[in-house]
Amino acid sequence: MSGKGKKLASQVAGVAGLVTALVLLFVYLVFIHRIEVVAPGQGLTGIQESNVALKSPSNGYVVSMFASVGGMVSKGDPLLEFRNLQDEYQLQEVSKSLELDTALLADYKQERCFLTGPVFEQGNNAADRSFHQRSCQDQPLHGGTGGQYILNFYEDYLQEQRHILELEIEQKRRQAELFNKKEVLSKKRAIMIRGGGETLRLYDLDTELSDLNNELIGFDINKIETQKNLNDKFITFQLRRSERMLTLDENIQNLSSEIVQKRYQEELLLEMKKKAVMRSPVDGSVLELTDGISIGTFVQEGSPIYILKKEGASQEVVAKFDSRYRYFLQQGREVKIMTNSTGFSKVFTGTIADVSSDSLPYEPNQEGSNRYYRVTITPDQKFLDLQLNLGIDVNVMVVENEITAFQYILSVIPNVFNFKVW
Repeated sequence: MSGKGKKLASQVAGVAGLVTALVLLFVYLVFIHRIEVVAPGQGLTGIQESNVALKSPSNGYVVSMFASVGGMVSKGDPLLEFRNLQDEYQLQEVSKSLELDTALLADYKQERCFLTGPVFEQGNNAADRSFHQRSCQDQPLHGGTGGQYILNFYEDYLQEQRHILELEIEQKRRQAELFNKKEVLSKKRAIMIRGGGETLRLYDLDTELSDLNNELIGFDINKIETQKNLNDKFITFQLRRSERMLTLDENIQNLSSEIVQKRYQEELLLEMKKKAVMRSPVDGSVLELTDGISIGTFVQEGSPIYILKKEGASQEVVAKFDSRYRYFLQQGREVKIMTNSTGFSKVFTGTIADVSSDSLPYEPNQEGSNRYYRVTITPDQKFLDLQLNLGIDVNVMVVENEITAFQYILSVIPNVFNFKVW
């Protein structure tokens, strides 16, 4: 064989070998080499419940704003202050009414103590003195209009009592004079009888003695009547005082109950006023502020205001998977997590911890928007040990199984072909 023939044979053998190698490679790649079937998704690193939504605790107008989007906040820092004009007006009314009721209650108690105080010493019984000693040691004895009204009846009784005492003294003096005169007239009459005095003269003496007796009897009758008047005045005083004390006791009980209710209402309104300053419950940063919130804006109770992001290292990955991958999304399934930052590209593993109960639209305000499932993934310990910052983009993949390329081609070919004849 010539040299050219040998060279040609060598070239043909080389080409055949190359083709054979390519065919073997193709067979390996298509029928032997296995590839992973995965469901891809996009995620962000975060911490458990990292986003904290803050809502307005009540209705009001925004008067101050202390934090803006992107700003760092510490736990307890003020974020926003607003005023509820209706609650403030109600607080003023309740506080003013409470102040008046408290002063009125003090007046009632002072009058109640006044009515059992030393000024009515003769009219107080054991129960009155016991009440005064128990409840009125620190109370000023101020009777007010009602107490002065009762005091008038008591002073009328005391005046009548003094009048009776003066009258009794005068009656005793007059009775003594009459008894002396009666004794003199009796002796004179006896002398005239023994001396045979004139009948007319004796008759005059008898008449004068009878008048003296009548006057003495009149003193006794008058004493009984004045004593009756004195008793009537004392009973009138006691009745009026008892009626007033019953009224005071009822007013004190009712007013005390109202004061307790108003104090409770005032405490609630004060607590609401304190809550008018919205404070940060966590250390972190302001992630979002509801559009349209500014000084002067009216906010309703329960309206979302801020979304805060907690400060801390990443402890979980929150990912979005297209709704068509729902079959792959099962709790406990292993997931691959890949960081795609420049200069930092590593692969970690994780486990699906939670899947949203329903798919969510990518564009909430647009009909027909593509939908996704929200998946929470717990990374492995190697990932946690890195102490990554929050909000890092990662790629996530749920691995279903490994199949050959030929099996994959067969899986996408419909099992049944439908031929329609027109």
